[in-house]
Amino acid sequence: MILLLDLGNTNLCIGIYQNQTLICDFRTDSDLNRSSDMYAELIKGFILNSNLSLKDFEGAILASVIPSLTDVICHAVKKIINKNCLILNKGIKTSLPIRIDNPNELGADLVADCVGAISKYGYPCIICDLGTANKLLVVDNNGNYIGGIISPGIRTASKALTKNTALLQDISYKAPKSVIGKNTPDSLNSGSIYGTIASIEGLTNMIEKELGYKTRHILTGGNSALIYQHIHNYEHDMFLIFEGLYQIYLKNRSVDNEKIK
Repeated sequence: MILLLDLGNTNLCIGIYQNQTLICDFRTDSDLNRSSDMYAELIKGFILNSNLSLKDFEGAILASVIPSLTDVICHAVKKIINKNCLILNKGIKTSLPIRIDNPNELGADLVADCVGAISKYGYPCIICDLGTANKLLVVDNNGNYIGGIISPGIRTASKALTKNTALLQDISYKAPKSVIGKNTPDSLNSGSIYGTIASIEGLTNMIEKELGYKTRHILTGGNSALIYQHIHNYEHDMFLIFEGLYQIYLKNRSVDNEKIK
């Protein structure tokens, strides 16, 4: 079994692959104040509650966008399965050509998204990853990552709005029955959810016009569950990043990660 970890700004998402298949997943908040021992207990509890044996893990791989927690999570993994955790960074083989001004700027999570999309869906493709930020990632018809678009995520934008206004309050996120809101919560939800959909669909059309050809569209990320039933021409793959991490692990399974940290 392979332990896959996606450390994002909001959540730590964990998946376990066995026989090329995701068999279970778990998510907790990304807490800067947790120690490696605390994370170890959380991850160990998830594994044992899934009726899996700690001795059956071949290895682990981590994609992290929080540098201060990267080593904390790696130490936690070491304590649990007694294996070094591969860290998705510039020392790791991904087979993804990155054609942007500064390839080192591309986040590990976005690299994994692209590798997972190419593995499962082929290319050209546009990957829409909805999390703390909304990301549209473009893989061209030669399999190159050529750039993308970043904007505030659904919850991030909504919280910024309510924080900076006196009368608007936080809402429970749910697509309203109609685009035209009849009350404040529905109006806020319409703007958050349908506004995001309109942005994605509009930007997708603009990207394809710029490319000069059609692409496949994949929707992923923690907030994708809020919109996947309402967006057109996007395939929903909640766990795309795990596929990418798994594929990258396979390319690097013989690497001693102590040499590349």
